[in-house]
Amino acid sequence: MKDLKHIPLSERLKKAEYYARELSEHLRQSYLPKLGDLRTSSKVFDETVVSDQQMLDRIQGVLQADEFAVDVYRKLNRHLEIIRDEIQQHVLGGEADAGQNHLAGP
Repeated sequence: MKDLKHIPLSERLKKAEYYARELSEHLRQSYLPKLGDLRTSSKVFDETVVSDQQMLDRIQGVLQADEFAVDVYRKLNRHLEIIRDEIQQHVLGGEADAGQNHLAGP
């Protein structure tokens, strides 16, 4: 990923919104259903109903969905951190942690 500081703020906001939507959709449409299937399958103790291979496949599906979610979350978080830093610089006049020092008191 190229340096986000060189991308206009409006583009970073659009990309952050895209990642937030992608993460939300993935969690609702893929991760949670796969996790639910795994949970339901784990309660079945009859191997003729749910085989070891089916359990393995469901576990791998959850792990892959988790890896995808973590990847999208990291991208989203990176964009949000850069956006926050730039907004703080604009609002605080270039001193990103001035508000935190001011609140700490003498």
